[in-house]
Amino acid sequence: MNLSKVRNSDLISKVLIGIILLTFFSSSSWAQTYPGYPQNIPNTGTALPGYPQQGLPTGQTQGKTIQQTPQDGFRTNDLTEEDTEAMTHEDSVALVMEEREMEDIAVETLRRKIFGYKLFNLQNFDPNAVHNIPTPNNYVLGANDQLIIDIYGYLQEHQEAVINPDGYITLNRAGLIKVSGQTIEDATDNIKRALTKIYPGISNGTMKLKISLGNVRSIKVSVTGEAVAPGTYTMSSLSTVSSALYRSGGPNEIGSFRQIKVIRNNSTVATLDLYDILMKGFSKDDILLKDQDVILIGPFVNRVIVGGGTKRAGYFELLPNETLSDAITYAGGFGTKSYTHRLKIYRNTSKEKEIVDVMNTNYDSFTMTNGDSVFVNEVLERFSNLVSVEGAVYRPGEYSLNSNPTLKALIESSDGLMDDALMGRISIVRTNADLSTENLSVNYKDILTGNSPDLPLRREDRIIVPSIFDLTEVAFVRIQGAINNEDAEEGVELPYAKNLTLEDVIVRVGGLTEAASLSRIEIVRRKRNVDITKVNAQISDIIRLDVTPDLEVVSGKENITLQPFDEIFVRSSPNYEEQTYVKIEGEVFYPSTYGIASKDEKISDLIKRAGGLTLQAYSPGATLVRTVQLSELELEQKRKTLEALNTGGTDTQVIEIDEVEETREEAIDIDLAAILKNPGAVGDLTLQDGDLIKVPKLLETIRIQGEVLYPTTVKFMKGSAFKNYISGAGGFTKRSMRRKSYVLYPNGSVDRTRKFLVFNIYPKIEPGSEIIVPQKVQNNADQLASFANVLGTLSATLGTIFSIYGFISLGK
Repeated sequence: MNLSKVRNSDLISKVLIGIILLTFFSSSSWAQTYPGYPQNIPNTGTALPGYPQQGLPTGQTQGKTIQQTPQDGFRTNDLTEEDTEAMTHEDSVALVMEEREMEDIAVETLRRKIFGYKLFNLQNFDPNAVHNIPTPNNYVLGANDQLIIDIYGYLQEHQEAVINPDGYITLNRAGLIKVSGQTIEDATDNIKRALTKIYPGISNGTMKLKISLGNVRSIKVSVTGEAVAPGTYTMSSLSTVSSALYRSGGPNEIGSFRQIKVIRNNSTVATLDLYDILMKGFSKDDILLKDQDVILIGPFVNRVIVGGGTKRAGYFELLPNETLSDAITYAGGFGTKSYTHRLKIYRNTSKEKEIVDVMNTNYDSFTMTNGDSVFVNEVLERFSNLVSVEGAVYRPGEYSLNSNPTLKALIESSDGLMDDALMGRISIVRTNADLSTENLSVNYKDILTGNSPDLPLRREDRIIVPSIFDLTEVAFVRIQGAINNEDAEEGVELPYAKNLTLEDVIVRVGGLTEAASLSRIEIVRRKRNVDITKVNAQISDIIRLDVTPDLEVVSGKENITLQPFDEIFVRSSPNYEEQTYVKIEGEVFYPSTYGIASKDEKISDLIKRAGGLTLQAYSPGATLVRTVQLSELELEQKRKTLEALNTGGTDTQVIEIDEVEETREEAIDIDLAAILKNPGAVGDLTLQDGDLIKVPKLLETIRIQGEVLYPTTVKFMKGSAFKNYISGAGGFTKRSMRRKSYVLYPNGSVDRTRKFLVFNIYPKIEPGSEIIVPQKVQNNADQLASFANVLGTLSATLGTIFSIYGFISLGK
């Protein structure tokens, strides 16, 4: 037997089983086209012609098409012959369930777009709500209804009676009373007549009678046709047609919302139009139901699509006598930007599609057919009667062409021209019919004098009235230097005005600072007639002035008037010096902040002013901390240098680069003992503003860090060498870089390990020092090379040993 044929036959059998299961679980396919319904139903992505963003046709989801056969609804067009043969039973069932899920999504998406579908939200329906409403007067009593009878006045009595199957109630002393088939109003009159015989006061008004409905009977109502959940429901006798529709989920995707029939005793007693409830809030045909009533929901007859510039969009059902105007009304009317002059109707004929233009005068008479689509566009972003004026007028802006047909009328509407207007050259930018633009120049003086006719304007004309200041460079004067202004360094720029003086400018910027040199004020003025034929031609005029503290010019050119673009420089006095301070901390008698007395004050002078060192002071550990301020150029050069070092390193090097900062504190190595021994010597540095001198106590510990077995802090032992402290930390590790070890001293200085032949000369250790042992960093290639060197040395050593041993053996 051919095994491949057997395998193929088994696969085909499994596919057939999957098709049978789908036919069993699915009785219909929503993806098929409904009779009389437009085939292209907007959903979520595809667009009808002229109807953008209307969605996918029914039976499609985003990015995937459900293809079905009319016989079984199973998607087979996407499967190749190889796919079909390779399918298992589980694959068939999974494909069936996937198709069902996609169909449900398509149907639910369609329902959500039907106007009125949201009314039947089953999650918000309360089946007991009918028990909490007052009893209507037209309610017809029947068996199992409960009546509550209250008599009050000079005598009070309360009775409850249930209508028996024969239609009677039994009251105390009144006996049997027939009430079945009567309304509440009629039954009240009947009971009142029976009780008047027992309580005469009821007739003359001294006693009152109140009859209400207690527990009501249950009825069975059938909802048939195109309902979401058709069936027979047990409901309260106070239920209406809308209550039964809520219970059944309302009309489904092909059910009618406009013609819902109530059938009682084989005849139609009411036809409910749900649009009355949706648009008005009530309907006279929403009647009370009776036992065995049948609610029939038929398929819709005429459904249209409305979207675009309407307040709501979706599917709307129209009655045969309703028009396009009614469809727009159900859609909430036009939006604020809707184009209402003409609407386009996309229609399906018996053979193909067609488009119909409907003018706004025909909206009330145009009848729509099933499947019509209406898309309302927005109005054009243009004005039919707009002109604008800008420039040297008092009220620039947009104006109506109807009210301002000429140039003169428009300028008058803008409150006229400003004093700086250039009347002889008003420009009009006009848009022609072919959307090209042209410029028209007008002499407005001639129009005012009557020498030229007034110019008629056109739609979208833009009138530009220039100013005389638009034709000149904006003039200014600038002042910088020792002035009381936050922009003193960059300079303060003031608009130029005629007759502006130096004193005026100084006053406007806040006056001069204490550091200003009153005898070194300079004005740099542009030269407007430079002799370009001379190499040494003067290119600016320099005016030097002396002023008094009252800002009066006492020498030079008095009452000088500034000219456009003058630059004023106020120099600082060389004799003026702001206070500078230094600080000293630690083991001195008077640690504090001190003002620098002279420009050449040194460290020894400050120690003397602070009372000298205490007995606990450790002068070798004294440190000078200075704040370093870098300029922008220095910062940039330093960054470039560090980047070059970082990129130029090898794989065996690790370069840690601190971020370059504009301001940073640096510790400067000083020998305080030598400074105090020989004041004014080379190491006795001149103090600067912000310097900080720290004099610590005698330090008695040594700190060991880095690549040692046990980094720790140990006690300083006089005379102990570098390796003794390393031993106290457990010794070096295999990755210790011994030749790069260094010592950081308390005063901020650093000493490194030096090499002599093959020996390491380690630095001296002082109290408070910090020993740092770096770590070796090697890549794989370096490790292999080191290993190869070790093997080579070992091989050479072994070879030498064996050679010596051979010579010894021969000698014996």
